[in-house]
Amino acid sequence: MKKKIYFLTILLLSSCIYKGTEKNPFYGKMKNKCEVQCTAKKNIPIGDSVSVMSNYMQYIEEENLLLVYNQYDNSIYAFNYKEGTLDWNVRLMEEGSNGVGDIQGFDYVNKDSIFVYNYNLFSIFLVDSTATVLWKKRLPMDEICERGFLPAYPWLQTDCPMTYWNHKLILGGFGSTESEKESVSNLPVTTIYDFQKDTVLLANNYPPQYQKHNWGGAFFRMPYFDVNKENGTVIISFPQDHNLYVYSLSEYSQYKYYAGSNHIKQIDSYDQKKGEEIDQDRAARWFFSTSSYRDVHYDPYRKLYYRFACLAAEEKLQKKFVAGIHPIILIILDENFNYLGEGLLPNDVDLRYMNSFVTKEGLNMQVLTDNEDLMTFYQFKVNIHK
Repeated sequence: MKKKIYFLTILLLSSCIYKGTEKNPFYGKMKNKCEVQCTAKKNIPIGDSVSVMSNYMQYIEEENLLLVYNQYDNSIYAFNYKEGTLDWNVRLMEEGSNGVGDIQGFDYVNKDSIFVYNYNLFSIFLVDSTATVLWKKRLPMDEICERGFLPAYPWLQTDCPMTYWNHKLILGGFGSTESEKESVSNLPVTTIYDFQKDTVLLANNYPPQYQKHNWGGAFFRMPYFDVNKENGTVIISFPQDHNLYVYSLSEYSQYKYYAGSNHIKQIDSYDQKKGEEIDQDRAARWFFSTSSYRDVHYDPYRKLYYRFACLAAEEKLQKKFVAGIHPIILIILDENFNYLGEGLLPNDVDLRYMNSFVTKEGLNMQVLTDNEDLMTFYQFKVNIHK
C-alpha cells in the first residue's frame, strides 16, 4: 500500500513540476478612471465578392479608406469608410512577371506604393494600383536561422501588420514551437528591413517566462504589436505577460511598462515539459480556460494606448476554438504608458477584436453578424475621469 501511495505521489509531482505562473504584481491595486462606451455602429456593404472573415485590413486616415484583403481573389479592396462605398480595388497577379503569389498582408503607403508580403516565399513586393511589381526583396530568414536563431518568421494579420516607417519595413512574427533550445536572445519576434542599408535587423525576444515554461505552442505564443509613427517605436504585447515592451527604432533599445488588468490575478502555463509533443485540442482548452493579453493600439488623436485582455471563457465554451468566446477587457494607458483604467466590452455580440483600428471617432472593432453582405464595426469611445 505504501508503495502505491509513493508511486501516485511521484506521478502527481511530475505532472505539476512543469507548470508555472505569471503573477500580476498590481492585481486589484490600480485605480480605474476610465469608462468605455459604444457610441456608433458602422456598416460597409461588401456584396458577394469580399469575405467578412478577412484576416487583414488597414485604415488610412488621410484618405478615409478602409483597405481589406480578400484572399479568395487575392485582391485589396478600398472602401470609403465614411460613405461605406467601394472606391477601388486591385487584383494581384499570382504568376508571371508581376506575380506575387498568394499574399498574407500589405501596407498601403499610396496608390503607387503598396507593399505586399508572401509568407511562403518570405518575400516583400512593392506594387502600384495596376498590380505592377516595382520592386522585390526576399528576406533571408532561412539563412538567419542557420546562424543559431530559432524560426520566428514574419506572420501578418491586422493586429500584426507590416508597417513602413522612415525607410524601414517592420514585420512581426512568432515562435510556434516550445523548444528547450529557446533562450532570451535567440528567438526575436520583430523583423526590420532597412532600405537604405539593405539590411535585416531582428529585435525583441520573448520575455524570460517563455524560456522557463510551456505556453501551448503555435498561435498561443503569438505576440501582437503596433507602431507609433510619431516617435518611431514598436509596442509589443505578449499574451502571457502583464507588461508591454516598447522598442525604439532609432535608439535600438527596449523599455518595459506595466500594462496589466485589474481582473487578471495570474496566468498559469501549460502543464507540460517544453520539447514534448503538444495535443493541440487539449492546448486549446487550456488556452481558453486562462486569461491572456492580445492586441495593442496607439491612438494618435488622443495620445493613448489601448491593450486588449481576454478573460477565461466559460467552461462550456472552452472546447470551441473560435473567436468571440472570451469576455474582453480594454486597458487604457496614457502616452507615457501610465495606467488610466479599463473597461469590459459588450459580451452580447461576437467581437472580432483582431480586426480593430483607430479613427478620429474612436476605436473601431469588427462585429460578426448573420449578414455576410455587410462588414460591421462598433466604435468605442473612452471617457477618462479626473
